[in-house]
Amino acid sequence: MTNLENLIANDIATRLNSRRDVLRNTIRRHLHQSDDPKVMAFVNHLAEVDDWVEADLLNDLDIAQSNLELAELRAIEAALSAIKAGTYGICADCGEPISLERLNAEPIAQRCIVCQEKFEKSHAIAENGSI
Repeated sequence: MTNLENLIANDIATRLNSRRDVLRNTIRRHLHQSDDPKVMAFVNHLAEVDDWVEADLLNDLDIAQSNLELAELRAIEAALSAIKAGTYGICADCGEPISLERLNAEPIAQRCIVCQEKFEKSHAIAENGSI
């Protein structure tokens, strides 16, 4: 990685860490507002282990807003792991570098724009049965 790429990766990591903190606080606030015993048990477990990836269990509890936030949190965690591993900015599909402009605009991008368009098109077909 060049110095510029390192600078950009560090800036993105800072932004991702900040967004992760906001999401964790938002999720924690949503969870504490619930009076559902399942949610409260989960909140207590989460407080004990501080394992935010386990928050995926909320999908079973049908908390729509939390599901969106958790999906973003998973993507942020994946991007931060890729930064640490030195694989950040490499397309998950074709293995080519993702443009710095795309990463700056969408720091959690896992695919280059060409592969992302293919991915969205193929998933639209799979989900809808047609384009």
